[in-house]
Amino acid sequence: MENFISKSEASKKVLKIAQMSANLPVNVLILGQIGVGRKLLAKEILPTAQAYDARVFEQLIIEDKIDLKKLNQVILYDINKVLNKSQFLNYLNGIKIVATGFAGADEYFEQFAVKIDILPLEERAEDLEELITYYSNEAKKIYASNITSKDININLSGNGITLKQSIYKSILLKSITKQELKDTLEEFFIKEFKVERSYKQLLEIFEIPLLKASKKVYKSQLQMAKKLNINRITLRKKLNKYFGE
Repeated sequence: MENFISKSEASKKVLKIAQMSANLPVNVLILGQIGVGRKLLAKEILPTAQAYDARVFEQLIIEDKIDLKKLNQVILYDINKVLNKSQFLNYLNGIKIVATGFAGADEYFEQFAVKIDILPLEERAEDLEELITYYSNEAKKIYASNITSKDININLSGNGITLKQSIYKSILLKSITKQELKDTLEEFFIKEFKVERSYKQLLEIFEIPLLKASKKVYKSQLQMAKKLNINRITLRKKLNKYFGE
C-alpha cells in the first residue's frame, strides 16, 4: 500500500487538510498510533522530500554529516525520539518539516502550524474494509489461495501493520500443503541445530500445537487420549506442563 487510504469521512478530512498544507510554507505534525498511515500521509504532503528517522537525523546534524543549507523540506519520522528538542528544531529553521509522532507530542505544537490526528483503523470502518480487501487479494495471488474473508483472523493491535501480517498469516496457514509444512520445519530445525537445540527442547514445537488443536476438536481429555492414541495419565502430564491444567 503506497497511498494513504481515505474511504472514511474522517480520513477524507485528514487527507484534505494534508493536501491543503502541501503548498503552504508551514510545518505539519502528524499524530496517531503505530500503523495508522502517518508515513503515507507525510508522503502525500511532501512526495519528493527525503525522509529520515528523527533521532538519526539529529545525530547526523550533531556529527555534521548533513548539509542543511541544501534542504528546503524534509520528512521526519517519530519526532518524539529526538533528545534535544528545542535545539533540534532551531537547526531546521527555514526548512519545511512534515513530522510524525505519537500522542504526547504536545511540546512541539508551537513549531507546527498544522496538526493532524489520524484515528485508529477500528474507528475507520470504510478504510479498514478497503485494506482488508487489498491485503487479502495481494496475499491470495502470492499463495494461490481461494480463502474467503470470513476465514481470515485479523489483528488490529498495530493497526495496518498487524492487519497485513494477520491476513498474510491466515491465508498462508490455510493454504500451506503438508509437504510445504515439512520443508518449512526442516529449515527451522536446521537453524535451531546451529545453536545446539536438543530433541527434548524441540519437542514442544510438535506437541503444543498438536495438543491445542486436539483441545479445540475434541470435547474431553478422554476423547483426546483416545484419538491421539496416548495414555490419559501421560496426556494430563503434558497438558499440565504446557498449559497448567
